Amino acid sequence: MSAQSSARRLPGIPWNGVLAASTMLAGVVSIIFILDDTKWPDAVWRLRAFQYLLREQDIAGSILAIAIVLGAWVLRKRNPTVDPVGILGRNPWPTAAITFVGLCAAMLTVAHHHALSGDEHLALFQSRIFAAGHLTGQFPSELVYRLIPTNYIDRWLIASESGRVASVYWPGFSLILVPFTLLGVPWACNPLFASLSLVLIARLASQLTADTRAGGWAMLFALGSPGFVGMALSYFSMTAHLFLNLLFAWLLLERSARRLVAAGVVGSLALVQSNPVPHLLFALPWIAWIGRRPAARRDLLLLGAGYAPLALILGLGWWLFLRELQGKAPMLLYPPDSDPLHYLANLIWYLSLEFRAVFSLPVDETLAKRIGEQVRLWSWAVPGLPLLALAGWWTIGRRVAGLHLFALSLASTLVGYLFVSFDQGYGWGARYVHSAWGALPLLAAAAMVWAERSVQDRQLGNYVVRVAVYSVVFATALRFFQIHLFMQDQLALRPPFEKGVRQIVFIAPNFDFYTQDFVQNDPFLRAPVIFMMSRGRKRDYQQVIERRFPRARLTYDGREGQVWRLDP
Repeated sequence: MSAQSSARRLPGIPWNGVLAASTMLAGVVSIIFILDDTKWPDAVWRLRAFQYLLREQDIAGSILAIAIVLGAWVLRKRNPTVDPVGILGRNPWPTAAITFVGLCAAMLTVAHHHALSGDEHLALFQSRIFAAGHLTGQFPSELVYRLIPTNYIDRWLIASESGRVASVYWPGFSLILVPFTLLGVPWACNPLFASLSLVLIARLASQLTADTRAGGWAMLFALGSPGFVGMALSYFSMTAHLFLNLLFAWLLLERSARRLVAAGVVGSLALVQSNPVPHLLFALPWIAWIGRRPAARRDLLLLGAGYAPLALILGLGWWLFLRELQGKAPMLLYPPDSDPLHYLANLIWYLSLEFRAVFSLPVDETLAKRIGEQVRLWSWAVPGLPLLALAGWWTIGRRVAGLHLFALSLASTLVGYLFVSFDQGYGWGARYVHSAWGALPLLAAAAMVWAERSVQDRQLGNYVVRVAVYSVVFATALRFFQIHLFMQDQLALRPPFEKGVRQIVFIAPNFDFYTQDFVQNDPFLRAPVIFMMSRGRKRDYQQVIERRFPRARLTYDGREGQVWRLDP
């Protein structure tokens, strides 16, 4: 049955009204959930970063989404004076270039190009190690527990007895950061990936719907979603995950040996970005689809041949390297000795411990965390985008293999993270869903293409265009203001120090505000400012300053910590 004949069967339904009402209802439900989940009117501790951001940012975001919907619905009968969909669809590369410049500027001014969380710092830390031509950094062994917060050792950073240090995360994203680090512009990496993702989203939308306007719709939906642009204002690997997953899917849409091997290489790079879970969940439906096609064995072998080198070297190889660096661990079954069976048993046991630390069966608390992430997914997107995506899957996506697979990848990611026992913590938008986020603008674009091909009037298109454009302007402005305000508040918790001047900065522990995340050092202590965890003023002076820097001068002493200037 054609889209046109399907539309004629439902001539009296005001779809723009249905979409607007459903979106506003979702906004109201989101606010109610946030108030209940964060135990309003009680204050939310900053220690619970995810819930704190949910309360502080997403109530305002949901209210703004409702206001945008109301404004667009009132003006639904007026045709826009310009056609942003057509303009974007005809100019994907200029749009990407402008987006890249804008995101770089925002990274420097809005986010202060600061690694907010320990996860982000680890990517930069390891990239600086690789840029120096090493696998590990080097700290003075007696200062390791000063230069690394105690609860981060073996959890986020592996430190040997000799002071060699390396990130626990898989090294793919850090390797990608290396050229940016060498050029002194690591803040440009994620803006570049986000801009390239725009081009891929446009190309995929046009290809999968056989309509050039779909590319314009998809780009408009992406640019109007603060979660898409906001995630690029960080050092999380999720923007790289998104780009690599989009490229992986695009390569698999054509069945040729070269593209299958290339898809495997791209997939393996996505697999080793920081951890393998995001790509595994995204790729699962695509691999199953390949396995059901004719010549499945040949295709899977080609795909596996592309995956194998990087997955084995950067994935398994890095994990084994970290186990050697870690040396003796108190939780192992057998003492580290020359017995290969003991060695293998210890590896399996350690892997099982890692799995148990991350995965568990869903319980009420886990489900609440995942629902909270869905609230952020909604409120950091163009208002109603998930509903449009659902409509796109129902109208076109079910019958187009590529669109259907994107929908399955999104569903696989949502279901897979039900078994992750913790929330996303920091992150602008829904961080754990971001690797499969590209499905939303692609499917929503399919819905709008179907609507434009139908016999209905132009009110739905007018409404959706206005919602997306208003979101580009107002929702982005709100989210950038929120990001900037939070970053300023967080950075104000550091002791005041001078950039470019040799100093020791002791960070006073304040776990309610994650001040331990301020202890971010160069892996070889080459930077002029060295951050250390404070163990109390007296111990800091006796154990560090008096022993190693006797000529240092105290320039600041406050509740945030101390600053000691190291004169030449």
